[in-house]
Amino acid sequence: MKDLSSKTATSHMRKTLPAILTNDTTQQTMKKIALILLTVITLTNAFGQTDKNGNPVFNNELISEEKLDGFELTSSYYTIDNNIQNKGSSVYVSDKPTLTDYLKFARDLPSNFFIIHQGQNVMIMIMVIQKNEDSKTTLNYNIVNPNNGKSMQAPCNVWGEISEKRADELLKLKVDTSAKIIDLPNNGKGLLFNGIAYRIQPYNKLKAEVIELAKQLTTPEEEIKDPIEYIKKETVGGKLDFNKVLDKETQSLFLYDGVAYNKKDFAIYLWGKKVKMLGISSSKKATKLWEEINDRTLTAPEKKALVSGFDSKTK
Repeated sequence: MKDLSSKTATSHMRKTLPAILTNDTTQQTMKKIALILLTVITLTNAFGQTDKNGNPVFNNELISEEKLDGFELTSSYYTIDNNIQNKGSSVYVSDKPTLTDYLKFARDLPSNFFIIHQGQNVMIMIMVIQKNEDSKTTLNYNIVNPNNGKSMQAPCNVWGEISEKRADELLKLKVDTSAKIIDLPNNGKGLLFNGIAYRIQPYNKLKAEVIELAKQLTTPEEEIKDPIEYIKKETVGGKLDFNKVLDKETQSLFLYDGVAYNKKDFAIYLWGKKVKMLGISSSKKATKLWEEINDRTLTAPEKKALVSGFDSKTK
């Protein structure tokens, strides 16, 4: 994990969070404070408009609250309405936004936000960050631990060019009266907006992946005495078998760091990233280990995917 960019924000966070949560406002106060904290961490450097306490203003609504095994999950959505035309919002665009403004807002700004907690104790906060460069869309999770003031990024494997919540809200706002939901290949759905189709990121699959991510982050790591033996044991059919992890995904391509991978190569990409975290010292050694385990030589695209995953700076 890397230190947060705003030391002032994290220092303030550690001082105020426990005190506030001792009040009888309990759950709602906790969620509001956690939401403000993650917004501060993620958006402070992006927007100038702040409230009287210096926090970015990004209005949102609650989607759901549920109890899971070992933690609770609160899911929220950053709305278009009450932000894009709201001068009190950090993400105000215009009193009369154009179709281009609406689309840029819907695709460029964070849409979904999750708080993982146990009662009043906030454990992890997760925000989905979408990056659009030309025709390429990359999705990552920005993960914040408010207890130690650290953050990390992880790839979001549930791909789409616009979130399902944003697509639904654009239709509800009727800013483009010809906009509609259409069927796409591989059982996907798309938003046809201003004459262009954008693949929709399904919310239920996104939340399912967030839950799995939360389970990994909240479960104590097992002690691995021999990383190489562990990798050999878990690569085929085990915890490092990313072919099995991706098997349930219906999409055929995975876009990450500006590169599109098929399902097989993306599994190798994720394997390369993971074995580096487990202590393998070079992509050359990782390549040799993969080939030993799988009893075959990597193809050129596969080797490129492994090396890219190993060299990736995101965790």
